[in-house]
Amino acid sequence: MSIDPLIDPDAALIARAAARPEVVAAVDAATAATARLRFHEGLRRGWEEARAEAAVREAAALSILLGARTSVDDLRLLSLSDARGADAQTVPVDPREDPLADGEGGSSPSEGAGPADRSRDPAEDLALGLWRSQWGLASGFDPINTRAPVRRRPRPLPALTAAIHRDICSALIASGRLGREGVAVPADPAAMARAAAYIRAPLPAVACAGALVAHFRVREVFAPASAGVGGALARWVLVTRGVDPTGVAAISAVDALDPAAASRALAGWVSADEEGVARWLVHVAGSVEYGAEVGRDIALRVQAGRLGSG
Repeated sequence: MSIDPLIDPDAALIARAAARPEVVAAVDAATAATARLRFHEGLRRGWEEARAEAAVREAAALSILLGARTSVDDLRLLSLSDARGADAQTVPVDPREDPLADGEGGSSPSEGAGPADRSRDPAEDLALGLWRSQWGLASGFDPINTRAPVRRRPRPLPALTAAIHRDICSALIASGRLGREGVAVPADPAAMARAAAYIRAPLPAVACAGALVAHFRVREVFAPASAGVGGALARWVLVTRGVDPTGVAAISAVDALDPAAASRALAGWVSADEEGVARWLVHVAGSVEYGAEVGRDIALRVQAGRLGSG
């Protein structure tokens, strides 16, 4: 028999799991934590700096989950170097092939052209690409604490996912370690359709984010680094639906600390029964809560002017 139904819980099952008391309590704790983050004094003027640091923290966590061991300090140095010289390190974009050639892109630091660069090892290339994807995503979030409200133009899901994956792969392509074929294009269109269905479904934001994280980890929706795309989309859901309007919560940080515990929780999703999915959603809510506390640490460091220490 096919195991596909065991891997892909439907939206109705996820909604029932999300309504269970233990999940509701965990989500309430997570939203309380993101509310505390929203009103942190360090974000009053330093939200842009904090959001940039959160992109580094999230990228470092996703790197570890994808097997590319790195540290926040190392990735911060890589990102600073990339910000100064991105045009010399990244892959050329052919407008005939680029899914974002309609004008939806442009905020990511992965654009530009240059010769192959093998000065980094493959793990650093992947980590740098993950940072580019996180920074490109964060650059599209609405600003906070501005005198006049500013709303970004919504990006269609196909363009958004293409941009995320292109950025993740950009340093690997630039170094000649990965070809352009298949980049920014779903490796499994049916799995991508399922992800889009989760986003369209009337699910609570945390449940939707959790479904995306699990789906992109279990399925190879994109290749390589499907989990990196799913993690980015989960952050996008939490930010755009108001759970974390700051964009400073590092939601993958706790899983990077204990990948084995994350894998055990993910088994509940694969079981595709209500109790198992609920167990996964409790884990995801805890990840959001922990990520908000990481965000509060970032905000405190911004406020104290010692972001790069410790």
